[in-house]
Amino acid sequence: MAWDKEKGTPLRLFSGKEEPLNRLILQILRGSKQPLTKYDVALEVRRVTEFKHTDKNTVYRRMGALQEQDLISIVGERPTKPGWPSELYAINQRGIASLKLDEKNIEKFLLTANHEELRKFNESYS
Repeated sequence: MAWDKEKGTPLRLFSGKEEPLNRLILQILRGSKQPLTKYDVALEVRRVTEFKHTDKNTVYRRMGALQEQDLISIVGERPTKPGWPSELYAINQRGIASLKLDEKNIEKFLLTANHEELRKFNESYS
Protein backbone atom coordinates (compact mmCIF):
# COMPACT_ATOMS: atom_id res chain seq x y z
CA MET A 1 0.00 0.00 0.00
CA ALA A 2 1.37 3.39 -0.93
CA TRP A 3 1.25 6.16 1.61
CA ASP A 4 -0.56 9.21 0.26
CA LYS A 5 0.04 12.63 1.73
CA GLU A 6 -2.79 14.71 0.36
CA LYS A 7 -3.14 18.47 0.03
CA GLY A 8 -6.81 18.78 0.80
CA THR A 9 -8.74 20.76 3.39
CA PRO A 10 -6.59 21.28 6.49
CA LEU A 11 -8.01 19.30 9.41
CA ARG A 12 -6.58 19.27 12.92
CA LEU A 13 -6.60 15.47 12.72
CA PHE A 14 -3.99 15.69 9.98
CA SER A 15 -1.68 18.21 11.59
CA GLY A 16 1.23 17.93 13.96
CA LYS A 17 3.56 15.03 14.50
CA GLU A 18 0.74 12.44 14.55
CA GLU A 19 -0.54 13.51 11.11
CA PRO A 20 1.29 10.99 8.90
CA LEU A 21 0.47 8.00 11.10
CA ASN A 22 -3.18 9.03 11.57
CA ARG A 23 -3.61 9.30 7.81
CA LEU A 24 -1.87 5.99 7.15
CA ILE A 25 -3.93 4.08 9.75
CA LEU A 26 -7.18 5.44 8.30
CA GLN A 27 -6.03 4.60 4.76
CA ILE A 28 -5.13 1.05 5.82
CA LEU A 29 -8.53 0.51 7.45
CA ARG A 30 -10.35 2.06 4.48
CA GLY A 31 -8.47 -0.19 2.05
CA SER A 32 -9.03 -3.37 4.04
CA LYS A 33 -11.82 -5.67 2.94
CA GLN A 34 -12.28 -6.87 6.52
CA PRO A 35 -11.83 -5.47 10.04
CA LEU A 36 -8.30 -5.64 11.42
CA THR A 37 -6.75 -6.06 14.86
CA LYS A 38 -4.35 -3.44 16.17
CA TYR A 39 -1.51 -5.89 15.52
CA ASP A 40 -2.64 -6.37 11.90
CA VAL A 41 -2.63 -2.59 11.41
CA ALA A 42 0.83 -2.31 12.99
CA LEU A 43 2.16 -4.92 10.54
CA GLU A 44 0.64 -3.01 7.59
CA VAL A 45 2.13 0.25 8.86
CA ARG A 46 5.59 -1.33 8.97
CA ARG A 47 5.25 -2.41 5.33
CA VAL A 48 5.37 1.25 4.30
CA THR A 49 9.00 2.28 3.85
CA GLU A 50 8.70 5.58 5.74
CA PHE A 51 7.19 3.76 8.73
CA LYS A 52 9.20 0.52 8.83
CA HIS A 53 10.69 1.38 12.25
CA THR A 54 7.40 2.45 13.85
CA ASP A 55 6.84 0.74 17.19
CA LYS A 56 3.62 -1.26 17.46
CA ASN A 57 2.76 0.49 20.74
CA THR A 58 2.83 3.82 18.91
CA VAL A 59 0.32 2.42 16.41
CA TYR A 60 -1.81 1.09 19.29
CA ARG A 61 -1.85 4.53 20.98
CA ARG A 62 -2.75 6.31 17.72
CA MET A 63 -5.58 3.82 17.13
CA GLY A 64 -6.85 4.49 20.65
CA ALA A 65 -6.84 8.23 19.92
CA LEU A 66 -8.62 7.70 16.59
CA GLN A 67 -11.25 5.61 18.37
CA GLU A 68 -11.75 8.35 20.99
CA GLN A 69 -12.28 10.83 18.15
CA ASP A 70 -14.91 8.44 16.70
CA LEU A 71 -12.99 7.91 13.44
CA ILE A 72 -12.60 4.15 13.86
CA SER A 73 -14.84 1.66 15.65
CA ILE A 74 -14.58 -1.73 17.30
CA VAL A 75 -16.77 -4.01 15.21
CA GLY A 76 -16.10 -7.39 16.79
CA GLU A 77 -13.41 -9.64 18.13
CA ARG A 78 -11.57 -12.79 17.20
CA PRO A 79 -9.52 -15.24 19.23
CA THR A 80 -5.74 -15.14 18.90
CA LYS A 81 -3.22 -17.96 19.20
CA PRO A 82 -2.70 -17.42 22.94
CA GLY A 83 -6.48 -17.68 23.30
CA TRP A 84 -7.22 -14.08 24.21
CA PRO A 85 -9.87 -12.27 22.22
CA SER A 86 -8.54 -9.43 20.08
CA GLU A 87 -10.74 -6.48 19.10
CA LEU A 88 -11.38 -5.88 15.40
CA TYR A 89 -11.34 -2.32 14.09
CA ALA A 90 -12.86 -0.72 11.02
CA ILE A 91 -13.02 2.82 9.75
CA ASN A 92 -16.44 4.40 10.30
CA GLN A 93 -18.34 7.09 8.40
CA ARG A 94 -16.63 9.96 10.24
CA GLY A 95 -13.21 8.50 9.37
CA ILE A 96 -14.15 8.07 5.71
CA ALA A 97 -15.43 11.65 5.59
CA SER A 98 -12.19 12.88 7.18
CA LEU A 99 -10.12 11.16 4.51
CA LYS A 100 -12.34 12.56 1.75
CA LEU A 101 -11.96 16.09 3.13
CA ASP A 102 -8.22 15.50 3.39
CA GLU A 103 -8.15 14.55 -0.29
CA LYS A 104 -10.36 17.39 -1.54
CA ASN A 105 -9.44 21.02 -1.17
CA ILE A 106 -12.69 22.87 -0.49
CA GLU A 107 -11.35 26.22 -1.68
CA LYS A 108 -10.22 24.71 -4.97
CA PHE A 109 -13.61 23.00 -5.32
CA LEU A 110 -15.46 26.28 -4.79
CA LEU A 111 -13.35 28.01 -7.44
CA THR A 112 -13.59 25.25 -10.06
CA ALA A 113 -16.97 23.54 -9.55
CA ASN A 114 -19.68 23.86 -12.17
CA HIS A 115 -23.25 24.89 -11.26
CA GLU A 116 -24.51 21.30 -10.96
CA GLU A 117 -21.70 20.33 -8.57
CA LEU A 118 -22.37 23.45 -6.48
CA ARG A 119 -26.11 22.68 -6.40
CA LYS A 120 -25.43 19.14 -5.11
CA PHE A 121 -22.97 20.51 -2.57
CA ASN A 122 -25.51 23.05 -1.31
CA GLU A 123 -28.26 20.41 -1.09
CA SER A 124 -26.04 18.11 0.95
CA TYR A 125 -25.38 20.88 3.50
CA SER A 126 -28.97 22.06 3.95
